[in-house]
Amino acid sequence: MMRLFQPLSWILLFVAGAFSLLIESGLLIQPVPPDLSRLPERLATIELLEDLPVDPQALGEQPPERYAYRRVRDIHGHEGKLFVAYYLRAQRWSGRPHAVDRCFVSQGWEELEARRLDESHDPWSRRFAREGESIRVVHWLERAGADGDELDWRTLAARLGSSRGFRPDVASIYLEFPEGRAPDDAQCAAFVGALSVALEELW
Repeated sequence: MMRLFQPLSWILLFVAGAFSLLIESGLLIQPVPPDLSRLPERLATIELLEDLPVDPQALGEQPPERYAYRRVRDIHGHEGKLFVAYYLRAQRWSGRPHAVDRCFVSQGWEELEARRLDESHDPWSRRFAREGESIRVVHWLERAGADGDELDWRTLAARLGSSRGFRPDVASIYLEFPEGRAPDDAQCAAFVGALSVALEELW
């Protein structure tokens, strides 16, 4: 029995490694870059307005393959910013996608608060301050298919049962508003869910 178990273990290890290599290289399942210009004009209670200019240097040494930087407005008329960065492959060890909190800290912002919102994607809500200015940033990672962060059998089964669940591409997203004029937690959570649905239709 042990003689049979040893070669079987090596075979399973080889198959798992080959499958991982095919996924990572994009040879087995191709990433599908979304057309971010086709995002809806309204997502939950937040309206998407015109594009904002982006300094290429601000995108770092390994910039996203596609991005959208938009001015947004909530139902109370308060304005903020939305940034969606699309990467063909997620490789956190290499800085792809960028860690949103570290990006703000590197620009001189001090983090005052960090907590999770009650939404299936477990988005982060963070408060930053710099030179008398305070902002609220909600950010999360978006993946094609079943992409909730919760670790349960239903989510795992949905991911394994769909080839989209193995796609290597990812979107890093953040919503920024001035502190005191930001949407509340419920509105931010509704926005996260609405944007997730919109991206799912695009990729």
